[in-house]
Amino acid sequence: MMKIRAQNSLQFILTKRLTLIVAVFWVIGALFAAYTARHEMEEGADTALVETSRRTSTLIIDYLENHQGAGGIVVLPEPGFDFVHDDDDDSDHDDHDGDFDDFDDFMQYQLRDANGGVLLRSQNAPETPFDAPLEPGFSDGDEVRVYTSVTGNGHLFMQVAEPTEHRNEAIIETMVSQFTPLIFLIPVTILAVVYSVTRALGPVRQVRNEIEARGEGNLTPIAQDDQTEEINTIVTAVNRLMAKLEAALSVERSFTANSAHELRTPIAVALAQTQRLLAELPEGHAARKRAVQTEEALKRLSRLSEKLLQLARAESSGGFSPTGHNQDLGPTLQLVIEDLKRAGMDGAEIRFDAENLASLSANIDHDAFAICMRNLIENALKYGGDDEPVDIHVAQGHIVQVANGGPPVSPAELGQLTTRFKRSSNKADGSGLGLAIVEAIARNTKAELKLYSPRPDHTDGFMAELRLHQS
Repeated sequence: MMKIRAQNSLQFILTKRLTLIVAVFWVIGALFAAYTARHEMEEGADTALVETSRRTSTLIIDYLENHQGAGGIVVLPEPGFDFVHDDDDDSDHDDHDGDFDDFDDFMQYQLRDANGGVLLRSQNAPETPFDAPLEPGFSDGDEVRVYTSVTGNGHLFMQVAEPTEHRNEAIIETMVSQFTPLIFLIPVTILAVVYSVTRALGPVRQVRNEIEARGEGNLTPIAQDDQTEEINTIVTAVNRLMAKLEAALSVERSFTANSAHELRTPIAVALAQTQRLLAELPEGHAARKRAVQTEEALKRLSRLSEKLLQLARAESSGGFSPTGHNQDLGPTLQLVIEDLKRAGMDGAEIRFDAENLASLSANIDHDAFAICMRNLIENALKYGGDDEPVDIHVAQGHIVQVANGGPPVSPAELGQLTTRFKRSSNKADGSGLGLAIVEAIARNTKAELKLYSPRPDHTDGFMAELRLHQS
């Protein structure tokens, strides 16, 4: 189905310009053709007047000589009629008028003497002389175009006239017949241009869609089929750029994952030694306070390395279900909640409806889903109020909502919370990576993360809504 795209699209611009150019050139061509046709028709009509005068002048003079004794102005009969005279008492003249009215002859003749008097006229010519001087050549009267020639040894003037109305009517009909097709051709041209442009821009739209489908989680090269030279050049440049970007991202992910992994062992050893030191130091010892601070710092460093490992995994491509179909995620969510309860994290109580977990399913890997839910719940426990529970709700079988109390987040901060190392101003003891990890996994699995503050139907708090993709 053909349709005009948005006004800033290449298809709309090309269609508008091509249609306008074709229409303008058609109108210009038609006007030029009309001008040429009018000029040629004028020449043809004038030539007809001249030829008529040349061919009939001698015959008319002979006819006049043969009927000179009839008296009055001789009226030249039309073919099939007898000549008549301009006598008021001649009843035959009236009898023939009705016949002449049906005879469609536009040429009018008058043979005039040197004084301007009319000696002979055609049946359709007026009785009074033409409004034209007795001079050889063309002249325009009020209603006729007249050609005058000298005949009869130079003392007679033959004048042949054509009504201007008839000539203009012929010209107008010619122009109308010339411009009428444009009324139908312009819409047909618009449809043809739209169809041609749509077909021609098909490869461009295909490449655009392929580029839109690419992202941090999908940097596969764009297929180069039998495309035009310009499109192949663009695709080649985009593929090279994505290859460089993929290499840079791979280095970054590898460095992040390796660094976090390598830090886990020395951090764990240092934490164990610090905890042993705390156990050996007696209460009230001067070094015990510094040992406690060291232990807390090492715990934060351990959590940060764990988040970095999760981030490296989240930003790598993948995350869908291994089977490519929806998986039952209820047990996974329940396991994450129980694990957090056993870990004894500081914060409010976790509250959820276990019955709704049975309907939870989506096309996502269990580990990726567990990472998402762990980060969302930990974020709610850290930044929520201690006097209100963290509510976990499953809706429509693929939407998980995690809400907590506490002061609302400003709209300016809310739009930046999925940025790496961005922390809310409410508290500052988080790593600033939890929501960034969830956002990366959601992007790779065609899910959607929505943040609300204040939470719906409340004036405070925060809610994260994860809309999982279903196959």
